[in-house]
Amino acid sequence: MVRFKYYPPLFINNLIFLTLTGLFLLFLEFMGAKAWTWIMERVSLDVFVIVIGFTFYLLIFWGVGVPYLLLDRFKKPYSLYKYKIQDIPEERRRKSPKVPLSKAIARVLANQFLGTLPFLTGLFYFMVKLGYTVNVAIPSWWVALLQLAGLILIEDVLFFAAHHTMHRKYFFKKIHRVHHEYRESIAIATHYVHFVEHIVGNLIPVFAGVLLLQPHPFVVLFWIMIVVINALHTHSGYAFPWMAYSVHHDWHHYHVNGSFSAIGLMDQLFGTDKAFNKAKEEYKKKN
Repeated sequence: MVRFKYYPPLFINNLIFLTLTGLFLLFLEFMGAKAWTWIMERVSLDVFVIVIGFTFYLLIFWGVGVPYLLLDRFKKPYSLYKYKIQDIPEERRRKSPKVPLSKAIARVLANQFLGTLPFLTGLFYFMVKLGYTVNVAIPSWWVALLQLAGLILIEDVLFFAAHHTMHRKYFFKKIHRVHHEYRESIAIATHYVHFVEHIVGNLIPVFAGVLLLQPHPFVVLFWIMIVVINALHTHSGYAFPWMAYSVHHDWHHYHVNGSFSAIGLMDQLFGTDKAFNKAKEEYKKKN
């Protein structure tokens, strides 16, 4: 029998993201202008956004995703593996259908090169048509912080809308079932999705805020970094206390329905996390 281990939210959840954000804001405030001038003297804006931006995204995705895969494979170090959320007995693990890792990697790479790269390219040139130029000013730290907050909110609203729609019977059967081939999720499963879902459910929620707010490319790069790391972790199947709270989304893969939101805000607003809340109450009674 599969056992889902509930982990309560902790005060230190998101510590890594808070630390990274603090360091980024310090960089913007004291080195941002000089760094941007230095970069723009050497590459064009389109090269920076498309080539460097996409390469940076790949490095973050696979640089963070591969260590999670190695942890799954070797179950070491145990100091990290002990945070595994779903406890599946070995005999059940061998019998249960499993997506071959090669198939998962192939689909992820296809989505990245045939989906993310063209989408990023098209979005950049569309924003240039709207007046986005190399002369965009380095924002002050508090403006960048507000922009990041706006990006998070916009993503949560749109991801919830897309994800909730994907669980309608027709769309689940035709599209979203691919993602749910992983009941016990792995990190790179965040992009193991149907191509249509990658565009509608992954890329549009992440980049809609970029189009609406038009933040500086440095802010966009940082946004890509934290949203990719967060997506990898919440799909990893681990509840590291210093990372974002991942139990909410792992429950979605375990339970298949409910808990549609990226950060939980929309679920609270629309009451779509009742099953997860029930699991939370059961945990409280036992502890």
